[in-house]
Amino acid sequence: MRSVAIATLAVVLLCGVTSCADDPGPGEQDSPPSPPARTTTPPDSRVPEPVTVRGTVVEGVEPNCLVLETGEREYLLLEAGAEVRPGAELVVRGTPRPGLATTCMQGTPLVVEDTGPVTGAT
Repeated sequence: MRSVAIATLAVVLLCGVTSCADDPGPGEQDSPPSPPARTTTPPDSRVPEPVTVRGTVVEGVEPNCLVLETGEREYLLLEAGAEVRPGAELVVRGTPRPGLATTCMQGTPLVVEDTGPVTGAT
């Protein structure tokens, strides 16, 4: 008798742990589980928009770094091409990459798509 009581207690405890007491009966359907609560902030999924900026190219503080000074901010020119040299006044179209790590440590990184000379009056 004592072993039957222990066995019954074990089954009841197992059912409580594995939630077999919540199993639907015949003809009943399981409801889908609720989605987990969101506790984290999703990563920033915004894609940087291309910009067109105008300024003067200067040498950066680190070797082989070119910076476009616009008067309002500085852009570190990435993939600018050999024709971009210090002293040139340019209009540059590119995509800012503010989170990109560089060795230049100056200006907002800007992946250059196109460059051209400054034309017309200011």
